[in-house]
Amino acid sequence: MPHAARSFSSALYATIAALVFGAGFGAGGASTSAQAAGTANRFEWPASFVVLGDGYPHSGDACRRLGESAATANYLDHTSMLVGCPGASDSAAVRAIVGHHRHARVVGEADRVTLISISTERGPVGSQNSHAPLTESPISATGTLPCERDNGQTKTMCKFGVVHHSDRSNTVVVYWPDGTTRAIFFGVNGRVVGTAAAASDRPMPGNTLTRKHAGINLISVGNERYEIEDTVLSGG
Repeated sequence: MPHAARSFSSALYATIAALVFGAGFGAGGASTSAQAAGTANRFEWPASFVVLGDGYPHSGDACRRLGESAATANYLDHTSMLVGCPGASDSAAVRAIVGHHRHARVVGEADRVTLISISTERGPVGSQNSHAPLTESPISATGTLPCERDNGQTKTMCKFGVVHHSDRSNTVVVYWPDGTTRAIFFGVNGRVVGTAAAASDRPMPGNTLTRKHAGINLISVGNERYEIEDTVLSGG
């Protein structure tokens, strides 16, 4: 009988120990797994990006709005905002944004981030870019304007022609002395919506930067520089 009691006590102790320590190890394992999953889900944004806000389209989401930096300069213009999502272009986050916004499109990838451009202009996609070719519209005015190329090594005055479209948008075509041209497309708000090699080409944002000073639009397209006065666009 004493032997049986000792056996029962040993078995009871073993059962309790298994429950207590087993639960402890199980909880510890679950905690470790959660921490590992959390670590895997965190994304350290590279220093090459200027990250805005704490999530897009909602706070806490993986994607972020992006500001201007060397990595995004080619994808930003005045008619759209740029959103970055960690991972590939076929990720769930990217598909959700592109599927939700009919004005959203994937435009590139940099440093493990998929870049999405979302138009902020009203109307159907591309409506601001649907300028008629220059050959189908009469040139409203001509003149000359300051132009530079090769980072300022080539400074001269270039001839230009401007077309005032019926929707109040404008196309300015600059003629370089060597025979090449640069078409600069302005939206109805007077801002540059894109550039192309010719007026009949589709305007693209590209590496275009613009700023305005004293009624003059200072436009950079790669290593090209142009100065276009507001009066050219208004016809004044």
